[in-house]
Amino acid sequence: MKVRLIEEQVGYSGFFRLRRVTLEHERYDGTMSAPRAHEVLERSDVAAAVLFDPAADSIVMVEQFRPGAFAAGLHPWLLDIVAGRIEPGQSPEEAIVREIAEESGLTPHAVEFIGSYLTAPHLSSERVHLFCAHVDASRIAGTRGLPEEGEDIRPVVMERAAALGLLQSGVLPLWAGLALAWISLRRRE
Repeated sequence: MKVRLIEEQVGYSGFFRLRRVTLEHERYDGTMSAPRAHEVLERSDVAAAVLFDPAADSIVMVEQFRPGAFAAGLHPWLLDIVAGRIEPGQSPEEAIVREIAEESGLTPHAVEFIGSYLTAPHLSSERVHLFCAHVDASRIAGTRGLPEEGEDIRPVVMERAAALGLLQSGVLPLWAGLALAWISLRRRE
């Protein structure tokens, strides 16, 4: 199927880039759609991992301030999984090992790939590469994050059942929910 870009404007360029694209695309009946403008957020891909301690049957979540939750009128300190941008020239696996160290202070014993997903393709180019990392949760101490990035991250060790209970909370970031659901299904085997 065909897409024709008619016009493109950059509205903002910073941590992400906001583009307004006017395009037309082939419809299922073979005709072309009318030109339509779309705003698209462009970001680099992200690596994210649920941190699982199989010996203690626990999960390490990270808690931090999220301005999007604040803007939505929700409590802005959210529990999430470790995640971060993939830097140019870096593989998703290299990025997640770096992020695990930065956000939790841990070194994974094993990293298992779960899958790659478009996070919000109706408005963003971002993909998340999702992993499950086996860690020793007993080594968690203090707060984490990079000061130069303004990060203030608190690792939180939770029993697996309590972490899976967060799936019903309605305030988990999408990739955290997906990773916890994967743990839930995987650990029944």
